Amino acid sequence: MPNDDARPGVSRRSLIAGALGLTAATAGGGLLSGCSGKSNAGAAAAGAGEAAPSVTLGPKLTTVQYPEGYVGPVARTLKPLTTEKVTFKIVVQQDVTIGDWKTNAFTKWLEQKTGVHIEWSQIGGTDDDVMTKVNAMIAAGDIPDAFLGIGFTRSQLFLYGAQGLFTDVGQHLDAYALNLQQAMKDYPETRKLIQAPDKKIYSFPGINDCFHCRAIDGRAWLNVDWIKQVGLAMPKTTDEFREVLRAFKKADLAGNGKTIPFAGYNEAPIDPFFMNAFLYDPGEPWLVVKDGKVDVAFDKDEWREGLKYVNGLYKEGLISRDVFTADGDQLKRYGNAPGKPLIGGARSNYWGNFLDIDQKDPNARWRQYEACPPLKGPNGVQYAAWDYLTVGVEVAHLVITKKCAKPDLLVQWADAQYELEAILRGYGGPKFAWAKKGDLGINGKQAVYGFDATWNSQKNLNWGQDNPMYRSQDFRLGERVVPGDLTFEKPLYEQTKERFFPLKQPQEMQFPPVTLDEDQAAQEAELRTNLKGEVNQSFAKFLTGQLDPNDDGAWNDYKDRVSKIGVKPYLELQQAAYETYNG
Repeated sequence: MPNDDARPGVSRRSLIAGALGLTAATAGGGLLSGCSGKSNAGAAAAGAGEAAPSVTLGPKLTTVQYPEGYVGPVARTLKPLTTEKVTFKIVVQQDVTIGDWKTNAFTKWLEQKTGVHIEWSQIGGTDDDVMTKVNAMIAAGDIPDAFLGIGFTRSQLFLYGAQGLFTDVGQHLDAYALNLQQAMKDYPETRKLIQAPDKKIYSFPGINDCFHCRAIDGRAWLNVDWIKQVGLAMPKTTDEFREVLRAFKKADLAGNGKTIPFAGYNEAPIDPFFMNAFLYDPGEPWLVVKDGKVDVAFDKDEWREGLKYVNGLYKEGLISRDVFTADGDQLKRYGNAPGKPLIGGARSNYWGNFLDIDQKDPNARWRQYEACPPLKGPNGVQYAAWDYLTVGVEVAHLVITKKCAKPDLLVQWADAQYELEAILRGYGGPKFAWAKKGDLGINGKQAVYGFDATWNSQKNLNWGQDNPMYRSQDFRLGERVVPGDLTFEKPLYEQTKERFFPLKQPQEMQFPPVTLDEDQAAQEAELRTNLKGEVNQSFAKFLTGQLDPNDDGAWNDYKDRVSKIGVKPYLELQQAAYETYNG
């Protein structure tokens, strides 16, 4: 399943397995507080210097098939974690797909298995709205026992952790989190990625070695049926791409002048797809590393050449006029238009962003579109903008606060969610089945499990991707493939393997997920916000012709604006954080 865009509205973007086909085995009282009951590990948490009580995992299920050499979560019998009713108070974000957290199918299943009851406090709004409300809650001291699926940054976790508001769960992992311990053995760099600069761990991560997600920001799709109709081939260069879009427009394959050669929308920035034909562009915040020095991509001459190219496409009517303003619903209206398709291509992370996915219909429209490989620019530049680091580990899936009287039990509850069946139910729902011996997975090896083909259209069944999870590469590629009912994960994997992986940039060019201290974070947040606004607005103006990228004056004025905002101090902050990360 896709990492972050199978569920509409999810903007948080989620490792270490760099080689194809290899695993990485190589403040005051408040309204929300308290919890009660006895855990099976004893009433006291394991503090520094204490002998930690041990817990054991349930036996492995012998009926589950695994491919040879499998590295990943395993299916076990989940044991009740407490002999008494225990209630934790947890803050979550409202989500239309998750539905009511109280009645959600996975909520009920997890409580039945663990004996732990959750009292949910659900916050509505955008990601930014939710974070504003959460920060206000923390400032007022009205904190719960935990936050689940709230997008705290690494710097926020460090800040609140250093203030004693968030619990250092690292002190409990050896005794109470055996599933997570195994996951971190499988993926040894996980601990480095989730540790704060003080070497403490303030959250439970989501480990998700999603192969195709590593190329997600630079992916676009073209209608291969249309390409055949106009007598061309899948483009490999910027010139060939322009010719394909020109041919779409000239042939008007949608009819009645309705053809949109290439579309986009406001939730998927288009610069990583186009700009990587001119220079390495990882996407916002556009930080790159060269010879150990941190720099930005958006003020370079090559960036300007990319602007000239996209401006030319727009002038010819080859890019949709609403590429920066259309929302996801509008893009889907284009994609799902009755009769003939309207769009020849789209910048999106996967088919489900612009089309309905029917896996049972062999003639479903989404099957007409394939991933366009990274384009080669006029100077031979061709990067896939591969994400080696930030896709694989998301740090803040569960954060336990100082208000929790029994962190040991809540750690066990979180760790239970790294068990295989809990993972499948937690992000896919109850409609799955264990694979039979001989069933094949996405990678052609023995399959482990299979899902109902319409899992991503159903609601109130799972927690999306908000809870702690462990999805190794072997796990993800262990999804059963049934001929005639093909999972869209298989073509996602295959097209990424064939078209993007060979063109990935060297890992040392990627700026890593760093953590800033309180003073650095405050300064960085202001600079980043202002730079983000200027770069995005200017990119849109250059593309649409409100600013002329061929005009030296317009380009120099733009560079002056970003310089005055503070590119130099911004890079100085990032350089210091980069050196701390590597130190």
